[in-house]
Amino acid sequence: MRIAIEDLEVSLSGRTVVSGVHLVAEEGEIAGLVGPNGSGKSTVLRTVYRYLRPHAGRVLVGGTDITSLTAAESARRVAALPQERGSDFELSVRAVVAMGRTPYKRAFAGEDRADAEIVAAALAGVGLAGAEKRRFSALSGGERQRVLLARALAQDPQVLVLDEPTNHLDVLHQVELLALLRAQRRTTLLSLHDLNAAASLCDRLHVLHEGALVASGPPREVLTPKLLAGVFGVRAAVVDHPLTGDPLIAFDHRTPGRLRRGEEDEEGRGRADLSLGAGTLPERG
Repeated sequence: MRIAIEDLEVSLSGRTVVSGVHLVAEEGEIAGLVGPNGSGKSTVLRTVYRYLRPHAGRVLVGGTDITSLTAAESARRVAALPQERGSDFELSVRAVVAMGRTPYKRAFAGEDRADAEIVAAALAGVGLAGAEKRRFSALSGGERQRVLLARALAQDPQVLVLDEPTNHLDVLHQVELLALLRAQRRTTLLSLHDLNAAASLCDRLHVLHEGALVASGPPREVLTPKLLAGVFGVRAAVVDHPLTGDPLIAFDHRTPGRLRRGEEDEEGRGRADLSLGAGTLPERG
């Protein structure tokens, strides 16, 4: 199911934090949002899973404005792993994951065999088969992250929205999570801080800077040294990953401070012209 965000504007406490954002995730595509802290990534995602309502513009899921759907209809289309996780659940791991089946149940309806199989498969998919009886509140941060992802998968959505899904995960579980998302081939819109993970996982990247979209396109076209300097303020080279062939960003960790607007490094690379961006911005309409 295709996601299209059209001319999105979001204001919080009277301040516009996202403006004119237009982006897509085609059916079956993994589209990533990247950008510095405060660039608007989480704000955009929150409009897709209806935590925030746009001040202007709209979010289309399968061609339907997400705000026109009932809560249950929306939940059957879109499942989210947000950053705002709420308080600890005094529930078992299995009970938390089974909450993902709620949009498909009538009031007071019990769990059936199909529900049980979906919940078991979701737990196995995140490497937590056998952990069903553990208390969610007693888990580590990484384990909680995987349980909440399993809950989203148990929701059996057509679209996944994930806000920093690798937070709190060790390297092994990060790799396993990214492999799981690739295998799902479900329309996915996610934010990532790890640019190398984004380059490896995503079919398409959208780069946000100060609440505006400045670049969109395949990772190899978007993640250029010029854009990395202009948006993130870092000096870096982009090479081929020796194992996978994906773009690999090698950061210069020895150069102190940030490249400032208009500043060039010793090789003459200046900050990006953010009015032009990089890659190809999505077509409107």
